[in-house]
Amino acid sequence: MQIIALSFISLALFVGYAVTVVLAMAATFGITLASPAFVAKDNRIQTSYKYTQDAIWLGCTTVGGYAAAMINGRTYALIVGPALAAILIAVLWINAWEMRQRGLGHQLLMSLAAATGVFVGFLLRLHQTT
Repeated sequence: MQIIALSFISLALFVGYAVTVVLAMAATFGITLASPAFVAKDNRIQTSYKYTQDAIWLGCTTVGGYAAAMINGRTYALIVGPALAAILIAVLWINAWEMRQRGLGHQLLMSLAAATGVFVGFLLRLHQTT
């Protein structure tokens, strides 16, 4: 691959990741600030909040996938899309503290949401460019 192609791939991955994480953090902090009792009770994350977090993650990964596709375009979509999903899933599983807080079921659901969201984000963007 050429340096320019690698630059676009790297930029698309960085932007997709950054958009996803910033949106997820903003949503998490916003919900926690607005309704701490909805998030946790007796230092345990509420089940209803876990499902809300799963849905938010799907939305954030969709926007992140869309942003990555805006930069990348069609050229390396089969590289950038799966790579972004793999990065997001890897980060989910590497963060052991959050993984223990969520539980295995939600961890798996968020992994599926990451792959689905990135795929949908790419499809939405690429559909607009046709």
